[in-house]
Amino acid sequence: MITFRLGLRQARHKATAPLLRFSRSVKTSTVDWKPVKANPGNLSTLEHQAKTPILRRFLLALMVAMPVISFGLGCWQVKRLQWKADLIAKCENNLAAAPMEEIPAVIDPAIIPEFDYRRFKCKGHFDYDQEMFLGPRMRDGQVGYLVVTPFIREKGKPILVERGWISKDRVVPSTRNRGYLAHLAMPQGEIEIEALFRQMPTRSKLQFEHEPGSRLFNVHDIPAMAEQSGSLPIYCQMIHDMHDHPEYKSPEDVASTNARSTNKSGGSGVLGRLWSKSSPTTTSNKADSQFISAHGDDNTMVYQEFEYVKSGVPIAQHPKLKFSNNHLQYLITWFGLSVASAGLLIWSFIKKQRYSSADKMLEHKRKSF
Repeated sequence: MITFRLGLRQARHKATAPLLRFSRSVKTSTVDWKPVKANPGNLSTLEHQAKTPILRRFLLALMVAMPVISFGLGCWQVKRLQWKADLIAKCENNLAAAPMEEIPAVIDPAIIPEFDYRRFKCKGHFDYDQEMFLGPRMRDGQVGYLVVTPFIREKGKPILVERGWISKDRVVPSTRNRGYLAHLAMPQGEIEIEALFRQMPTRSKLQFEHEPGSRLFNVHDIPAMAEQSGSLPIYCQMIHDMHDHPEYKSPEDVASTNARSTNKSGGSGVLGRLWSKSSPTTTSNKADSQFISAHGDDNTMVYQEFEYVKSGVPIAQHPKLKFSNNHLQYLITWFGLSVASAGLLIWSFIKKQRYSSADKMLEHKRKSF
């Protein structure tokens, strides 16, 4: 009886199987569901962290030290900003003050920082035998050098005076002592100059040392310049001036200029008048010579820079401050880094506290198994 019933059921199942296979309309989903990710603070992470305790301590110490260090650097930049503002204000006051009519015979080099950018007048003459060159320096696409010449004062030891920039073709003195601007290129005799005191940066250990006896300097090495030229370690810069200075001319130059002017005018005799009438070009030269003789002592004449470059006249610096004040940017950078690192440290502590209970629970379950 039992066998009959099993046979009957099998027969019914075989009969209805094709009907179920062809009448089924539900399809299995083929979507690849993303697997469930484990908690960031799972046991594998804890095991990995337990293997590198020194590295974790170092990173934690770095995260704690970063806000403190950056905040200290920000406070230091606040002081630097105040110091630079006071320095610029002091130099602006020195530059705006009236020039000192006379400087003392004995000058202490230690007080020069207090007189940085202070203008002064001094009488004396240049010592061209101890002339030095600083460079090379570029100006308007031309290679040249800064001329530094000891200035022998009437009273006191010589001082170092930066006269200005000249092209490399006028470095040799014989190329500068000729022409109508020779009295500006190489003034002779007793003259009065106007310059300003400058505190130049000291030579660092990374820069090349000066070769003793050489007249070429790569950087402002004031002690080496003073020792080589026998001057005081006091550095000065002449002020940019394109005006003529007839007082720089020596008596011999004045006499020779007058003689050339008389010769070019053709004299005052009959032959001179005939010569002046026979050549229109000579008439123009006579007018030019008369103008030069009439205005030879006019210090209001202004020359162009290309004339200075061609004649070898040093082009001095413009009297303006050359300070850069970027301490406010540094201040914002350090304080911003301090706030960002402090926020990151707080976030890491909050994250650790959030998963600490779950990690302990998982670790306890693992030990129980």
